Amino acid sequence: MIENIRSFVAGCPYLDQDTAVNVDYLVDKVIAYSVNEQASYDPLIEEDVLGNEYCQFKFMLDAKLHWNDEVENNVSNSHFFDNFSNWLKIQNENGNYPQFGNNITVDSIKATSNGYIFDTNSGEAIYRIECIMYYTKTGLDIPYSR
Repeated sequence: MIENIRSFVAGCPYLDQDTAVNVDYLVDKVIAYSVNEQASYDPLIEEDVLGNEYCQFKFMLDAKLHWNDEVENNVSNSHFFDNFSNWLKIQNENGNYPQFGNNITVDSIKATSNGYIFDTNSGEAIYRIECIMYYTKTGLDIPYSR
């Protein structure tokens, strides 16, 4: 699932197109991205009598960006996350979602937090925005009996 999310996020036009989006890893350079699954949540929200599962996938986008005392730089970093959040909203409104197998249908995707500073180092900061995708798994192997 995380690879499909990574590919989807990599299509965001606000990311530096010359920089790869990693999974669970930020390279040791400024301007780096990583998609990470959030810890400690139950993906299953509900299951119906037909065996359809209504699920969630919580993830975050981390970005390592320049960070300093220049207001313009830090405002630009903040705008990046505003733009990313708005891009997710537009993708959701247009029904443009990550693609999965035949039995998974994405219902919605959105940011659940603003972009915030997660960690800092000399001249750089890791910013994070938390997101959630809701999806339905159908056609689970339910035996038919009369």
